[in-house]
Amino acid sequence: MKRLEILLDKNPDLMNVIDKDGYTPLHRACYGNHVNIIHYLLSRGAKIDAKTIDGWEPLHSACCWNNVDCISMLISNGANVNAMTNGNQSPLHLVCASSHNSPALQLLLLHPDVNKTAVNSSGDTPQMIAERTGKYYPLFEMIEPCLNEI
Repeated sequence: MKRLEILLDKNPDLMNVIDKDGYTPLHRACYGNHVNIIHYLLSRGAKIDAKTIDGWEPLHSACCWNNVDCISMLISNGANVNAMTNGNQSPLHLVCASSHNSPALQLLLLHPDVNKTAVNSSGDTPQMIAERTGKYYPLFEMIEPCLNEI
């Protein structure tokens, strides 16, 4: 972490530098579940909505790898829970594609702004993906009545 601090102190432009695929340091930290680095990058002004060439934001990266602590941190710092990739994949679509996603799925499903019915470019909603790939698809049915009672 100290090396990162020194590097960014010397060259702040590295904060939002992109690689050949358009990934920023924040995207990469989200892939690797490096919560302390994510916190540091956000505190230094990393773009929470930076997009890759495929339209992925850091939240998509965290959701793809089921990094629930990263997902929570990004959302609490203003990440758009309904951000769409170039293939119209929302973070919820990506979480639903995992077979070991219960905490991340619950976190997103309980968010008041999440669009549970978004359709991707393949014509799938998040629930349709969850029904095909995971064992947690009943959460869609369980959480909805709970939210209606609150």
